[in-house]
Amino acid sequence: MILKRFIAIFFLSFLVVSAGAQQLLTLEEALEIANDNSPEVRKSRLNRQRSKNFLDAQRASLKTNFNLSLEPFNYSREERFYEMESRWQTTEMYSSMANFSISQPITLTDGELSLNNRLAWQHSTTEVGTQLNEDIAFSNNLFLQYEQPLFSYNETKQNLEELELDYERSDIQYRLQKLNTEVQVTRSYYNLYASQMALEISREELKNQKENYQVVQNKVDADLLALEELYQAEVNLTSARSQVYTREVQLQNAKDDFKQLIGMDLDRNFRVELDIEIDSVDINMDKAIQNALGSRLEIRNREIELQNAKFNLIETSDRNKFKGNVSVSVGVQGVDKQFADMYDVPTTSPSISLSFNVPIWDWGAREARIKAAKLNVQSNRIDLNEESKSINLGIRQTIRNLRNYKNQIEIARKNQKNAQLTYDINLERYNRGDLTGMDIQQYQNQLSQAKMDLTTALIDYKMELLNLKMQTLYDFIENEPLLPKNVVNSILE
Repeated sequence: MILKRFIAIFFLSFLVVSAGAQQLLTLEEALEIANDNSPEVRKSRLNRQRSKNFLDAQRASLKTNFNLSLEPFNYSREERFYEMESRWQTTEMYSSMANFSISQPITLTDGELSLNNRLAWQHSTTEVGTQLNEDIAFSNNLFLQYEQPLFSYNETKQNLEELELDYERSDIQYRLQKLNTEVQVTRSYYNLYASQMALEISREELKNQKENYQVVQNKVDADLLALEELYQAEVNLTSARSQVYTREVQLQNAKDDFKQLIGMDLDRNFRVELDIEIDSVDINMDKAIQNALGSRLEIRNREIELQNAKFNLIETSDRNKFKGNVSVSVGVQGVDKQFADMYDVPTTSPSISLSFNVPIWDWGAREARIKAAKLNVQSNRIDLNEESKSINLGIRQTIRNLRNYKNQIEIARKNQKNAQLTYDINLERYNRGDLTGMDIQQYQNQLSQAKMDLTTALIDYKMELLNLKMQTLYDFIENEPLLPKNVVNSILE
């Protein structure tokens, strides 16, 4: 027994010293660490940057493009037999080519205007029997060309809008992930605080049991109490000590889980501190619902999904349908054996072409795809309407829960006060010998449970207030919106 007491005293002393060396970790610091190190937040941030890069690339492609293609050397040899003349012909050709183009996509019409200059050199020799012909020529073709699709949707403009919506959606997902991480970290922080409070309550109970044990031992030594009361006091003391050990292990496990959640070093030692007094918050249900419907990013996300479904319907309707293309070009071309004389006798090279695609029969494939796309649009429209209803219902339930938790806090406070008074009164009776050890243990458990119930009620209220903040994107304590209006109205820069 003496050895057990020595080990217990040493263990508790070690815990006290360790607790004194612990650094305070505030909720704000934990949230900051989570935003920097949380894997989910980091992945969401990378996904947003990826979408931004695709959008930047698409915007850059709509500016004037300059391109130079080179073919510095090309050699070919061909042998052909002419049966009517019964002879072979051998042709060798050397050539070089460079093409420089300036193109400008036209977003408004989905056309493209380009200026092209093609410079080429060719040296060919033809051997027919004993006859050898040699030809050298420089050529340059400068022409302006415009191509325009007909009877089709504006693919260039729609691709840009799709990438803009993709970036906006990825930005929304990133912000939602940050909000979800804030909720998870805050809930875990509160639960960690509850575990810490449970340990403190157990330590306080252990302290009371030690004092009770000493009182009983003195009375037993003075033959004022029966020996079995000392045994019961020792059982109560051992149970309290065991509860402290259990709560200590639970707290350490909760800390490890919390470190993993926020991406903290597992060897870091810390303690948490929280003001869980309820705030006097006046919440107007109509205002909360109105602000949520105007600010919730989930609604905008549903709108983006609906718009993408409409884009898909446009693309599906354009497949296998009557459409065409017109191409117009005008230019000047020069050819000569001498490079400087290419344009001595230039020739113009105007051209215009008109082409159509006329589908005849596809066995109803296009019509079926269009019907499927329309159904997808209707489904997304239903999701948008249901999202608004879910937000409305969620806020209503949260506000009702807040009112209930507020009442539960008042009840828990009164229960704790009564439990403390009851314990103090019965502790005096116990010290006089009017109560047994089992009786005082019952009152001690009642007091500990009342303290824990109050802590739980306060944390439940805080968590539900945070839940309302996330649902409405409005801070009712500070009386200000959670996101700036420019973020709600437009995510794009």
